[in-house]
Amino acid sequence: MKKIVMMMLVLASMSVKVNAQWFVSGNAGIGYLADRFQLKLLPAAGYEFNDRWAVGFGLGMGVQRDYAFGIVDPYVRFNCWNNGKFFVDVKAEGEVSFNDAVVANIGVVPSLRFAINEHWQVAGDFGLIGAQDADGDWSPAFGFTASGIDVSVIYKF
Repeated sequence: MKKIVMMMLVLASMSVKVNAQWFVSGNAGIGYLADRFQLKLLPAAGYEFNDRWAVGFGLGMGVQRDYAFGIVDPYVRFNCWNNGKFFVDVKAEGEVSFNDAVVANIGVVPSLRFAINEHWQVAGDFGLIGAQDADGDWSPAFGFTASGIDVSVIYKF
């Protein structure tokens, strides 16, 4: 009986491993809001637990007007719908930009992904619903605009 239970546990753990996989991505964001142009580059790595859930962490840099800033971007991704090629995701992320001042964005980001093949995907993030902290003052953050689009290329191992 113990051998059967052990065999079932081993098979179950192997099936979880088959569905889960590591991924790396490169994100390039471009935006223009009011009189500010912004460009950011954000390489990231993460782990996809199953067809629905993934976690990731990005570390990069950006340029806005005449100064550069660093970016730290941990996130959790939930897949709402997919047909095998197209994916509609919601990402809960906390992005922190730092230079002379620290700006934090916490919220939900809608995202669309397209699977080119079993390893390569392209994704686009289109806004933020949440809150922003600039200089210690939290304020609501809301935006779905084409002026701030982040495009990612994802490679799944």
